[in-house]
Amino acid sequence: MPNFAGNSIISKAKSMYSKRLFPADYEELLKFNSIPEIVAYLKKADKYSNTLDKVMDYSMHRGQLEDLIKQSYFFNVAKIVNFVSTKDRKFYEIDMVKREIEIVLSSLRSIISGNIESSIRDLPLFFRKHASFDIEEVTKSLTFRDLLFSLKGTRYEDVIRPFYAEDPIDIRYTDIEQALFLQYHNLIIERINTYFTGKVKKNLMDIYQTKVEIDNIIKIYRLKKFYDATEEEIKKALIMENIRMKPADLEELIKLEDPNEVLFSISQSVYASYIDEDDYVYIEYQAEKIKYNLAKRYMYFSTVPAIVYTVFIFLNEIEQKNIFNIIEGIRYDIKKDDIRKMLIY
Repeated sequence: MPNFAGNSIISKAKSMYSKRLFPADYEELLKFNSIPEIVAYLKKADKYSNTLDKVMDYSMHRGQLEDLIKQSYFFNVAKIVNFVSTKDRKFYEIDMVKREIEIVLSSLRSIISGNIESSIRDLPLFFRKHASFDIEEVTKSLTFRDLLFSLKGTRYEDVIRPFYAEDPIDIRYTDIEQALFLQYHNLIIERINTYFTGKVKKNLMDIYQTKVEIDNIIKIYRLKKFYDATEEEIKKALIMENIRMKPADLEELIKLEDPNEVLFSISQSVYASYIDEDDYVYIEYQAEKIKYNLAKRYMYFSTVPAIVYTVFIFLNEIEQKNIFNIIEGIRYDIKKDDIRKMLIY
């Protein structure tokens, strides 16, 4: 990528990262007891003002706020991708694939529940322009057949067609979700292999494959602890293609009888240096903290556009989850100290 374009991506990503929420912001948000108070505070942040500026604080409910936070995320990603005009643009558009998958899954949930309503509103023009399907048509699907028709000719049609069911009650949502994200994972690996070489390729593989390995560990732990899943059921839920972990090591984790041994395995792994001393609170917290610390290091020290962009995505997703955890905490009247333990920063 020419230096000008590359420098623009790095500059834009780091500039937006500098506008992230800081510990002091989270402490302020934890003082609030209602959604309108959170909206009023986030309106002051440049990062969220583009979607929250004109909304009425007092009329906002949880679902609307979460939608607007997601929209802000879309806008920020689009600002970076707009700088890319080189042959590796397809790599930078990979996050759009994930957003498309979320739209497909949202439509499937609506079909299953019978509550058809578009949960994707006011997406940036950039996203609508470059999406591989008509977003409005997909989100208005009333049946699985409608959804397949709306996705005709896209990569998603081939993935979900084998799971077709006439009756919504027979739709195997979890299997479809797993199949779509397996395709997404393989597409990431393919695009890294296509557009990058040498150290950049190695670092990008490390970042993505670390995320997949950690997510696999979370699934193993949760399926053992809360669902008493069999080894075969666990394997069906994991990403087992194009990963760094040796099959024998993954098999060993799956065979562990005590879920807590899965947690202990993290502390003895290559990820130990990314875990803070008091991280053993929630499995999700441990996992997110590993990804956060790894991404933060790259954000500060990398001068490679693709790497800075990738970790910018990860760091924004973590901040988004932090806000959602605070919102959920308010909704269910969770103690502030317990909410604080779930925040990653």
